[in-house]
Amino acid sequence: MFTERRSGLRPHKQTPAQGWPDIVGPLLLALCGGFGLEAFTPHSVNNLALAYLTHAWYLAIVGFWVWILGRRFPLGRLSRQGLSGWFRPWILVGTLYLVLVLLSPGPPAHHAIVSLLIFQGVVVGPTEELLFRGLIQTAMNHSIMASPVWGSLRLGTIGTALVFGLAHVGNLWYQPLSLTIGQASFAFVIGLILGHYYDRTQNLWGAAILHNLIDLLSVAVPLIIGH
Repeated sequence: MFTERRSGLRPHKQTPAQGWPDIVGPLLLALCGGFGLEAFTPHSVNNLALAYLTHAWYLAIVGFWVWILGRRFPLGRLSRQGLSGWFRPWILVGTLYLVLVLLSPGPPAHHAIVSLLIFQGVVVGPTEELLFRGLIQTAMNHSIMASPVWGSLRLGTIGTALVFGLAHVGNLWYQPLSLTIGQASFAFVIGLILGHYYDRTQNLWGAAILHNLIDLLSVAVPLIIGH
């Protein structure tokens, strides 16, 4: 899609996402847009609807950078061969997170369960991975030309994971500080895993699927246990 001619969606002139404007611009727009939606959306709009709006905004940012500015980043193929590098983290991380959720399932999901499951299992992964791993991480690793910090983990990947964790601080708008700190810390760790395997595989589909799996388990498991 973003690096292949087959989709027919490529702009006439493309350059890799590689400069600081490709990092700071999308990040500031994402944060300002997210906080703006939270601050100015009427109170009659519930948190789930607000989350849908926020992720639509993320997708709009990526669309502008790709189709208007002509930036590109590895997307990979949605095929068994293309996703083979993700099989191990899917199983390991998915199993570990399932155990964690089973040990602390939390409160039952609220009444808008279908919309919530769609959001967590379909929407969150692709929109956040396109923005953070695809656009921002690609640009950051091109901008910070440094040797891997630990193993094959790159400095730009760590920076993107940190930014990804901090982006969850916006949840303070509707939940306690302690819970928000926990979510931001968890997002940082997951961001490291997603970013590391994205660097290795150059396949964003795998990252989006793992992201969806984690978020879906956090909703579906408590719902099943509660019933």
